Amino acid sequence: MFVSRTKRFGAVATVVAALSAVTVLAACSSPSSTPANAAAGASQSSWAKAEGTIVIGAVPDQAGSDSNIKPIEDYVAKMTGYKVEYYPTADYTALIAAAAAGKVDVMSSGALQYVMAINKGANLTPVAAQINSSKIKEPGYYSEAIVPKDSAITSLADAKGKTVCFVDPNSTSGFLFGLYQLHKAGLDVTSNGKDASGNPTFADFKVHFAGAHDKSEQTVASGQCDVGFAEDSIAEAGAQKGEVKVIGKEYVPGGPFSISTGLPADAQKKLTDALQGATPDAIKTAGIATTPGFNSGYFGVQAKTADYYQTIKDLCSQILVAKCSK
Repeated sequence: MFVSRTKRFGAVATVVAALSAVTVLAACSSPSSTPANAAAGASQSSWAKAEGTIVIGAVPDQAGSDSNIKPIEDYVAKMTGYKVEYYPTADYTALIAAAAAGKVDVMSSGALQYVMAINKGANLTPVAAQINSSKIKEPGYYSEAIVPKDSAITSLADAKGKTVCFVDPNSTSGFLFGLYQLHKAGLDVTSNGKDASGNPTFADFKVHFAGAHDKSEQTVASGQCDVGFAEDSIAEAGAQKGEVKVIGKEYVPGGPFSISTGLPADAQKKLTDALQGATPDAIKTAGIATTPGFNSGYFGVQAKTADYYQTIKDLCSQILVAKCSK
């Protein structure tokens, strides 16, 4: 349920197929829970399943990790007085489709999936962003641009005509935010075709997909790529070893807890208060039992609103290859 960086990598490809699934689910949804009904007027409230029951939707990080969300379920139930049910989905495609069809009251996802969901019609608003490490207090992390240690390149504008290493076409920080940084540097990131593997190609630079963040860093360090992208934990480690230099970075917002705006106002208030206060210490103080997986993967939240995700919205509108614009 907690969105690991590894989990985010596959997000984009899986959400592309969400539109058709949304249509099917929306057609099957009860009249009181459809986005269209919810959007018909603020006075018309709806619950995903039944009044007094909160449905939390998420994609389990790995097999057997469903139990890791139990402390959040129990904490929300205790703080709000509502019954809470877990709605696990097989992947982000299903989660976004469920959110757009009004099947969940709370969605735990990555930042990009939240934007994708609202672009598909989900009535969600973020209330808190999840913190990604015990070492930092702010949610989110960085997509970093790197060059070989002895490179003369000091700016991403110099990447024009060069070979650029990305992680994977489905990576948020290792591709989409890399393209975003190149776009901001003045390079054309409109795809002009596909290579033999079906990956996008670009006129301003030659693409090499390394397959993983560490491989992207290693390929740049070896000089096979002139420029590359990787998440901060990998890029900074390579820089500390003297293998690469960091020449740019872009902040990637932390994944949100988003709540349904179709819920009654008092329910939204209770949910917001509970989720914004869901720190590990608060959960333990409340007497909620935790699991090893929860303790090692959940580091708390920080209150955030939709404005916090403007960078993702900008990326979707400017980087069309992301396929997440409305």
